Amino acid sequence: MRIVIVGGGKVGELLSIEFSEAGHDVLLIETVPRVLEQVMEHADISGLVGNGASYDVMMEADVGLADFFISVTRVDEVNMVAAIMAKRLGAKYTIARIRNPENYRSFSFFEKSLGITMMINPELEAAKKIEAELEYPLAINVDTFANNLVNMVSVPVEEDSSLVGMNLIEFKKRYQTLLVCIIVRGKETLIPRGPDVLQTGDIITVTGTKPDLEKFYQALGAKHERVKSVMIIGAGRITHYLLEMLRGTGIQVKVIERDEEEANKLSFNYPTVSVIYADGSDKNILDEEGISHYDALVSLTGIDEENVIIALYASTQGVEKTITKVNRTQILASLGEMGLQSIITPKELIADRIIRFFRGIENSEGSNVEALHRLADGRAESLQFRVSEGSRIEGIPIKELNLKPNITIAYIIRNGKPIFPGGDDEIRLADRVIIVTTQLGFDDIDDILA
Repeated sequence: MRIVIVGGGKVGELLSIEFSEAGHDVLLIETVPRVLEQVMEHADISGLVGNGASYDVMMEADVGLADFFISVTRVDEVNMVAAIMAKRLGAKYTIARIRNPENYRSFSFFEKSLGITMMINPELEAAKKIEAELEYPLAINVDTFANNLVNMVSVPVEEDSSLVGMNLIEFKKRYQTLLVCIIVRGKETLIPRGPDVLQTGDIITVTGTKPDLEKFYQALGAKHERVKSVMIIGAGRITHYLLEMLRGTGIQVKVIERDEEEANKLSFNYPTVSVIYADGSDKNILDEEGISHYDALVSLTGIDEENVIIALYASTQGVEKTITKVNRTQILASLGEMGLQSIITPKELIADRIIRFFRGIENSEGSNVEALHRLADGRAESLQFRVSEGSRIEGIPIKELNLKPNITIAYIIRNGKPIFPGGDDEIRLADRVIIVTTQLGFDDIDDILA
């Protein structure tokens, strides 16, 4: 496919690398030559220096011939104008990154009247991710499938855990409707089998329904109870979206914001939330506000280093769950060694969402991708497929399928109900099938067959 991307920031770079590695024809438009050169050093793409919302630049780029046009600059208005123009010029699908909540709320108008195929908001995606992770305090990552019918949580195996020394045959006997689909052990990422034994320090990804995962949490010990209170540092857009999502949950929320105007605005909009005008990066302030009494801390300032330090300090004060926003993806690798729990990177979240949408459209005639999540720092993927007529896996018992190596069929969704499959179960037409694999790039359910 021919893909035109406007904006060579981190999202544009991630998309350029992903699509070029998949063999697509990618053109990146960027106003700053040095930024364009840096992306082209890492991705096999074409480049064009210029304003992606300029008619002349679009004509030079042959935007009208593009299958996908994706505008991910820092400026909402540029992205919207570029996507609208690209659609009018003939681009098949257009995507715009939109950060301003007022613009995002107008999506239906832009979609119906102006032809933008998808508008995506990084702060909203981050808030959704944080909300999901607050449901599972022990988890360092949470992904959802089939309208939240099936969840996938990544949890560390701690030294005093009952899981240490347990093989997966025993695990299945104890937790019959749960599946350990990935083990991250040091730098290894494994699709495990029955004889594999869980070890201290492993990070395991467990798939199951919400009620079954809650029972799993209870079995791990009382210290991993539900989050009842959360302290949020920073009152930016993510915080606004998150507070909307936490309404009615019964979770006690305190927000600390150093900007007086932002603090007052938040306090006015959310009268039931305790809003403190202070510097949340000051440990004395955190102590005064009782950080040690909170179940969770979410660090959402605009400075990565501050967020990291705040989260690490919260951990030393006994906060069970910490969630840290990090914008600079180049520092992510080193953060894992610092003992941070959940790390949220809005730019990676929207890149993944765009890639998921692209893969679904790319193979819409077949059993296409409906959901995609990256696991283990991108070394594995979990995917949800819809089974269409003519699929080679339809009607065959799972135990008889000749699967490629390192693939697990985790769940089947049939008529809106989750099924934890055994070897005798068959996959039927219109089923949703969730698989986990370390083989990357699948876009059709039949790709899992050898």
